[in-house]
Amino acid sequence: MKLSLFRPRASVANLLFTDYSIQYLELKSLDPLEISGFGEHFLPEGIISNGRIQDYDKLSLILEECKQEWSLKRKKIRFIVPDSFVVVKKVEVPDDILEDEMKGYLYTELGNSIHLPFEDPIFDVQIIDRSGKSKDVYLFAAPEAAVQDYVRFLDQHRLMATVADISPLCLFRLHNKLQGKQPGLESSLLIQTNMKSVTFSIFEQDELLMMRSLPIAVQIKDWDCQYLSASGEYFKLTHKTQTYEEVLSVFEDSLREIERVMNFYQYTLHEGNRKIDRVFLAGDHPLIKELSEKITAAAGMPVTSILRESIYTPSNEALPGKFDVLLGLALKEVE
Repeated sequence: MKLSLFRPRASVANLLFTDYSIQYLELKSLDPLEISGFGEHFLPEGIISNGRIQDYDKLSLILEECKQEWSLKRKKIRFIVPDSFVVVKKVEVPDDILEDEMKGYLYTELGNSIHLPFEDPIFDVQIIDRSGKSKDVYLFAAPEAAVQDYVRFLDQHRLMATVADISPLCLFRLHNKLQGKQPGLESSLLIQTNMKSVTFSIFEQDELLMMRSLPIAVQIKDWDCQYLSASGEYFKLTHKTQTYEEVLSVFEDSLREIERVMNFYQYTLHEGNRKIDRVFLAGDHPLIKELSEKITAAAGMPVTSILRESIYTPSNEALPGKFDVLLGLALKEVE
């Protein structure tokens, strides 16, 4: 998804804001793939909630620390649109609508034939079928006000946002860079398991057909935050009292959703004629290995990690898998 708000440019830092941290990554080179810097700063509960900035003053203080620590001054910024903002919707467009007229036509249909759960969207489109008297397109939309909120916030700290992207496309960009496209595998289910949400995305080849983000009822204050400078200045969250099974119990509804998502692809999108070929897993949840076993059982097939080979940091340590989204965002400059 290429949100139309920005145009990509080179030599920028990559940022990911979540409800509990700010992540940073910058590339040294693309071939070979080398990291010049990365890091993470923990956010106390309530500063960002469901992707929306709630406490600008506290976030400003933290971003100023990050700006100094990561040498962000005068750098342009790419950032990820929070998953909770993004809607993917299939719509029909009359065949006589030209591609350069597509967005104008879709704007006129908002609120009429096209309904979104927010007003004033920013969106892009992907044409998937030109047959018949209409063409099928996928509409990728996010609330412009929410996206612009991050743009203005960065601008207040003299950080110019030049590119916005969404996490599933970043992850598949990374997969294609590291593994290449695999013939015979048409469809993929990507599951992202984070501390506060689970996001499901369906791809056919590189085309994103569906994206849905579900919140997880977790209080970050119930976790210990450990600073591990030896591993490249990132945070590891360790639960205080509950067992692994108790911690993972909050994912039960999400695990049940896996079957529904796979059935949606098979029966709703393809009338029973096509199934999901493979399942990918990504995310920064500390128990992602344990979750992988549960997801394998729920999906009925093996689960593959997006980041399957080591990418090394300036200190010659393997880049933690939790930075895979930002690594995929950093590769956007080569598209």
